[in-house]
Formats: sequence, structure tokens, C-alpha cells
Amino acid sequence: MKALVIGGGWAGISAAMEAARLGWEVVLVEERPYLGGRARSFIDQTTGDVIDNGQHVMMGCYHDLLRIVRDLGTDHLLEAQRALRVAFVDESRGLDVLDASRMPGKLGMAWGLMRLRNLTVAERLAIMRLALTVLRSPQAGRGLTCHEFLIRTAQPEGAVKRFWEPLVLATLNAPVAVAPAELLATVLRLAFFGTTEDAKLLIPTGGLSDLIEPFPAWLAARGGRVHTSTSVDRLRIVDGRAAGADLSDGVCVDVDVVISAVPQRALTRLTLASGVTSVPSAEPEMSPIVSVYLWYDRQWMSVDFAAALGTTIQWVFNKNRTAEGLVALTVSAASDIVRAPSNEIVRLCDAELRRLFSSAMAAAELKHGLVIKEKHATACITPSVHEQRPATDALCGQVRNLLLAGDWTQTQLPATLEGAARSGFAAIAAARSRAQ
Repeated sequence: MKALVIGGGWAGISAAMEAARLGWEVVLVEERPYLGGRARSFIDQTTGDVIDNGQHVMMGCYHDLLRIVRDLGTDHLLEAQRALRVAFVDESRGLDVLDASRMPGKLGMAWGLMRLRNLTVAERLAIMRLALTVLRSPQAGRGLTCHEFLIRTAQPEGAVKRFWEPLVLATLNAPVAVAPAELLATVLRLAFFGTTEDAKLLIPTGGLSDLIEPFPAWLAARGGRVHTSTSVDRLRIVDGRAAGADLSDGVCVDVDVVISAVPQRALTRLTLASGVTSVPSAEPEMSPIVSVYLWYDRQWMSVDFAAALGTTIQWVFNKNRTAEGLVALTVSAASDIVRAPSNEIVRLCDAELRRLFSSAMAAAELKHGLVIKEKHATACITPSVHEQRPATDALCGQVRNLLLAGDWTQTQLPATLEGAARSGFAAIAAARSRAQ
């Protein structure tokens, strides 16, 4: 079997690796000069430090992603917490920490929730009731927005503002008002109320690109090839199947199966250029993410990361493993600030940090700031968009051997690295089934 994988993000890498494991001859084509898609790292030109294109929260329940890094031998670059530990901070109430280490699994999470000081007893009990609803009912939240689900389950305003909103923004990259409650329920079942191992957060000790750095050599050792700075101009469709592909470097590739692991807009361009006029569905609105890196003259942050409450900043990550005094901030669903000048965003974030961590930052001096804007970070997944996410075989009625992968396809997960990895494995499983 000759497999062409289009796209070198995590979806394409997982598809290529799974096809190679089956003994297929694999060619992976990526139009950019690097692999990893939106999850990559690069060197900051001012400091020389390695930083990521944006923060990606990974957890022990990311089984498909972990399979990739274990096979590549880079799993040691992910430092697992002993148990889930998440800090929450705001200006008026200070730092509060959810620590699930006292007991195993769900009991640990319940214990950690009930010991949060900055939530009232009623708010903590309401969060627990919602969690029990999700664990007992596979249909919980289906067809509802998170806002509707939180109202239906009688969540107090304090629980919404101080717990659910940070969680929804971090995991779904959409506001509570539009994010699908079905995906929130999935996150709760798989991660936060999963096993102790599944709930652990995984903290990279290097750049995201380091996790996949061995991939080209891994694939070459199994007879495959990686072409970067190369695109697929057109698929050659013969009798309802892709017989080959014309690459931008003039090479023509014969194929038995094609895995498209590119964003939906890129897939639309390719199918139209190939004479396939129908696409899975209209591309949904995209949700931006703004990442901000701030270098200070000293190490002031005492926790690995914290949810920031009542600020534009949503999450603060301690990057001392990369450089002393470096913190990374994220703003998901960042439509309100994505168009602001970078210097204004740096000033805003520094000022908000100093209000949140006033004592710890009293003597800290800002040395350098960098803003990264991903205007098309993920699809803004609403309940209706989630229902319309295409299956991996959505185009097989027109092109029998063209399968889809990507975090925007129907993975039953949010648009995460785990969703991307899962989609690649699913595409190869579907291709193998159709070939038998």
C-alpha cells in the first residue's frame, strides 16, 4: 500500500506513523518548512530561548499523543504531576490550589474540590453535583451550550466565574455562552474525573518541536519520506479514486490511499483544484488564541501554572524549565484583543500579573515581551458545529480512498493535540478497513 499523507501536524504525523507500522509505503507532504503545525517551537531572537508557538495543555488521558511520543522516544520530555494540581488566583482572594493528591482517582478530585478556600460550600457542592450528573449520564449536556447546561444544573455564579469559565476556555477555546456542553462532559469524564494517571497534567521540559524531532528519521527507517516546503497542488482522480498527486516541486506520486490532515480551508482548496466540488460542510468561524511570553529579571512564580480570574489573562504558565523568570500567558477565544498592538498587550498583561501576584512580583522587572497571535487557532465549536464535524470518511462517496484527519473532524474531543492524534489513527483504521 502506498499512502500519501498531506499535512505534517500531529494528525498527519499520527497517520503516517500508523501507516508505517502496518508496513505501508508512506510519503508525508508539508507545505511549511517545519513539522508540528500550530504546536511547534522556535528560538526567540532577542533572548535565544526556545519558546512554543502557543501553550498546549496535555494530560495523562492523552493516550494517542503519548503513544506517538513513546514510539519516538521523546516521552521523557513530558514531566507528569504526581497528581492533578491546579492553582487559581485573583486580585482580591489570592492563590487557591486544587490538589487531588490526597486520594486516588475521582476521590482525589472530589477531595481537592471540597478544600478550595475561595469557593463557598454551596458552590463546591454544586460543582460536585454537576460532576456526578456527567459521570452517571453519557447523554449529559448533549445539544446544549455550556451556559445552558450550567443553568440547568443550578450552578451558582461564583462556581461559574471561579471554576467553570477557566476550565471551558482552556479546554474548548470558546466562551461558556457558545461552547458545547457535550465536550465539557467528555473532558470531565476522561480527564478531571478519570483515573489518577489520566488526570495528571503533563508539563513539557523542552519545546513542542522536540517531541516530534525524531519523526523524519523514524519514518525513513521504515521506508517512508517526509517532504517539507512542498504542497500538493492536485489529486489525480480516476474512476472515483485518487490515483496520484501532483506536488509543487513537480514530482508526481502514485498512491493507493490519501490522508488529508490539513485545515478545512486547505482541504477545500485542494478538492476544488482536483475537480471535487462537494466539501464536508461550510467552514465554521475560527476562534483566535493570543499567547504572551514575558521575561523577568528573577524567578517569582511559585506554582507551575494558574488560572487567572477577573482578568484578560486566563492562564499563567511558569516556564522556568526553559528560562529563569519566563512566564507564558494565554487568552483563548481572544477576539477582543487579537487586533490590539503587541506592545499594548504586553503592558496590559504585565499590569494584570502585578495585581494578581503583587507580593511575589514586588521587585520583579520586566526585561522582554513577545506576543504570538493565532487568529485561526481552532474552529469555534458550538453545539451545531460539533454535530456537523465530518467523519473521517466524509468524502469517500466521491473519492473512495480519500480519508480526513485533523482536530476539526469528528473526534468526539475538543480541538486539542489529542484530538488531532486520535484523528490520524482513525483515518488509517478507516483506510485499512476500506482496502480489505
